[in-house]
Amino acid sequence: MLEEKTKSIQKKEVAEHFSSISGDYREKNYQLARKRGKYPDIYRRHQYMLEMMEGLQGRALEVGCGSGEMLCELLNRNFEVVGMDIAMGMLKASKALTEEEFSTKKVSLLLGDIENLSFHDQSFDIIIAAGVIEYLDSDKKTFPEFFRLLKPGGILILSVRNKLNLSRLITTTRDLLSSIRGIGKLINSLSVLARRTLSLPPSNGFPGRRHIPLCLIRELREMGLIQVDFAFSYFAIFPRILERRFPDFCIGWGERMEMFSKTILGYFGNQYIIKAQKVRDESTNSGN
Repeated sequence: MLEEKTKSIQKKEVAEHFSSISGDYREKNYQLARKRGKYPDIYRRHQYMLEMMEGLQGRALEVGCGSGEMLCELLNRNFEVVGMDIAMGMLKASKALTEEEFSTKKVSLLLGDIENLSFHDQSFDIIIAAGVIEYLDSDKKTFPEFFRLLKPGGILILSVRNKLNLSRLITTTRDLLSSIRGIGKLINSLSVLARRTLSLPPSNGFPGRRHIPLCLIRELREMGLIQVDFAFSYFAIFPRILERRFPDFCIGWGERMEMFSKTILGYFGNQYIIKAQKVRDESTNSGN
């Protein structure tokens, strides 16, 4: 009971955070993506996902539809579109944008929880979840739901934060140690103490989990979702102190590193995007 209450509080905080930034989310992350003195990580992620969508058609669900940019891309490709978000502010932004850009096309927009999707089995040809599952405690409920909702041969495209990010060795080491039972609480306590002692500013954004790409691939494969494409992104390769002092220089070199997004050097990226295909039916999966 306590665990469920804690999860409910966390989801409420996520919803409130994203609603609070919904007003200028599109402008900052898409329209001014390359003019902010900040790595255009969301814009880059969006472009990789569009490439992975090439040739697909049918009925699409975007979980965590944000300000509506991807919904518009789906409509432009003649998908039947359903958008869902936990943040009411983001849903309002999506509604405004899709009505402005595609007034004659219908989009179903729902306020919902990714762990409790109330759609019928095999309802979608494609599911997109960009920067969503990292805000959950685990993937135990989510991956089975994705599998259930996809039609045979359907496609899942999602992104996670790379836990093996080689350009952030201190952060990566901390995250890996935090995964060890009994050490995680100690690491977190020391991190809080260090920030207070050094009077460091709070981290930007909202905290979320990181995934090890190979573990993510394995978990999806066990569920019957096989990786067919991938891309690393967000190559913030310089120390944060240099990024703050010389943003244009650092961002420029980071973007050049995007050429290695589909190579082993991709592990210097902070983001991992995966395209997986449903290859088994429900009866096959239920036997595992």
